[in-house]
Amino acid sequence: MIQEEGKGQILKRKLIRHRVSLTYPEIVDLENKEVEKTINDLIQEEIYKMIVEQGYEEDYTKEFWGEYKVKLKENNILSMLIYINSYSKGAAHGLTAVKAINVDLISGKTYELQDLFVKNGVYIEKINEIIKEEIVEKDIPLLVEFETIDKKQDFYLTEDAVIIFFQLYEYTPYAYGIPEFSIPYAVLADLIDESSPMKVLIA
Repeated sequence: MIQEEGKGQILKRKLIRHRVSLTYPEIVDLENKEVEKTINDLIQEEIYKMIVEQGYEEDYTKEFWGEYKVKLKENNILSMLIYINSYSKGAAHGLTAVKAINVDLISGKTYELQDLFVKNGVYIEKINEIIKEEIVEKDIPLLVEFETIDKKQDFYLTEDAVIIFFQLYEYTPYAYGIPEFSIPYAVLADLIDESSPMKVLIA
């Protein structure tokens, strides 16, 4: 595999302000500085959006903290997860929201799930089938019955699989955590679009 990775590096930064303390990634040393700025702006926008969506402006007792995890940085593809945790005074427990950022380090293109596959929708049926089988096999507790993912479904990439995930309470109880379903590229090979970042990962 090609390993130049856009010559980008990931630095750990800290954001500390009233009721907020978190670490977040900053991309540096990309050859294209406009792309570098675009990706870093996207990361910060997503973090602020997640904090606001979890009630920063509505609940002045709520505290926030967070981190990130790089899941893949290979062949100019970066896939990472941003975790934002929040806790309101007196609540039984805190909450965690997760956002995936899947981006091309050369073009700055951000990938949605629908960008990875040929445009016939068959990939949705295939992934649904695998998820439903795993729910049964692992006896995963559900709050509501799982029916289907959508074209903008949360996901991240690893070296050999696309990982579909759902938010807390979306389908499962709090105690189960963030449900993830690993779908090997090999299983999806005939559904992958020629321009998909997965093509270079399985080449």
